[in-house]
Amino acid sequence: MKATFINREINTVNMTMEITAEEFENAINKVYKAKRNLFTVDGFRKGKAPRRLIESKYGKEVFYEDAVSEVFNDNYATALEELGYEPVDHPDIDLGDQKVESGKGIVFNIKFITEPEVDVKDYKGIHVEVPAAVVTEDDIDTQLRSYAQRNARLVTVDRAAGMGDTVVIDYAGFTQDGEQFDGGTAEGHRLKLGSHEFIPGFEEQLVGVKAGDEKDVDCTFPIDYPGDRLAGQVVTFKCKVHEVKEEELPAIDDDLAKECSEFDTLDEWKKEIEEKVLANKKQQNENRAQNEILNHLYEETIIDIPEVMIEHQIDDLLRNFDQQLSYSGMRLDEYLEVTHTDVEEFREQVRNEAEKKIKTRLIVEAIAAKEGLTAEEDEIQEELKKMSVQYGVTPEKMAEIIGDDIKYLKKEISGKKAIQLLTENAVIEEVEEESGSSETPEAAEAPAEEEKDAE
Repeated sequence: MKATFINREINTVNMTMEITAEEFENAINKVYKAKRNLFTVDGFRKGKAPRRLIESKYGKEVFYEDAVSEVFNDNYATALEELGYEPVDHPDIDLGDQKVESGKGIVFNIKFITEPEVDVKDYKGIHVEVPAAVVTEDDIDTQLRSYAQRNARLVTVDRAAGMGDTVVIDYAGFTQDGEQFDGGTAEGHRLKLGSHEFIPGFEEQLVGVKAGDEKDVDCTFPIDYPGDRLAGQVVTFKCKVHEVKEEELPAIDDDLAKECSEFDTLDEWKKEIEEKVLANKKQQNENRAQNEILNHLYEETIIDIPEVMIEHQIDDLLRNFDQQLSYSGMRLDEYLEVTHTDVEEFREQVRNEAEKKIKTRLIVEAIAAKEGLTAEEDEIQEELKKMSVQYGVTPEKMAEIIGDDIKYLKKEISGKKAIQLLTENAVIEEVEEESGSSETPEAAEAPAEEEKDAE
């Protein structure tokens, strides 16, 4: 096989792939062995007739069409690798007026759309601003109050329920025609008012109830409620209140420190919380800086993205959204119906998001290539190990499952290196925040990583 680059017009590449007579003959024999049992020849059991007899009876070109496909598929990926291109869609193939037959080679004239060439300029020294990573007393107090709240106990009170209180209730749901519906009944259910556990309007109507009260709660199910049975319907929940409880918070002292940490004193615990909050703020700043850098490069870099790439990315977004809906018991067609949207409108709504994802990825990949950043074998194995734990298989099995898609894992690794390079070479200025915010204890313990469009 010989691959020859002809030319490139913007994102369209023209090339030829020349197959020798021997390679085509081997493809014919391969097809013959795979399909000979489909032909009947007098005097031979199916699958035993020689190729020349099958060709004599059915025509010498009987295997040509499949052999052409076979030899193309066997060599196309290699040809692309030799020329250094990666198509983003199926190729257009033209054999021209050449006669295909045994004993002759084939020249495939191939045209395909490839990823655009990207030239990223001035990607080092980008200036970004992030909030100063400073831990205040309010930050620490917020952490401590959150721990205290998590360790609060509920005590019964003899008063009307307010927001934040917990009521113990029995309830049964009925439609407007008086029919009790499935899934709308419970006994002894604990409901914290203001938790938004129930549909809108339910919890608010229980404010003011006392133990022993009975109350009808009228609500309307959201129009996008999973399933079409109750969506948009007005229902009544008949409720009986057994108890009203309030949270009693423990004192924030050495005893709470012993209960919630490995320390014996509150002062020691505060020091650890301060360190975790500071580490979390620094991580958030790094994530924010990375996103700001990528947004800057997105705005400054011009890329002519082929329409087919955008359409494929929209397809991916659509599939992911459909999968997310399925977790809540809703189908995509149901969502589109309740939102009065069709598929084409949805595709148009996510078009900008799709384009940004593609463009950001291309920018990161271009920087990785320019800087010579690649995935080392130990880094690949480490990622495979992480994935194997997630899917419950061995790293070797994970590599087998991924197969040729390992190239995408390699791009992900080199892309992370490129983003890190951008961050290390940026001018990151810390500025005072206009209004402070406090993180939850969970955030301090496990910093939430912001999504990066490039990954």
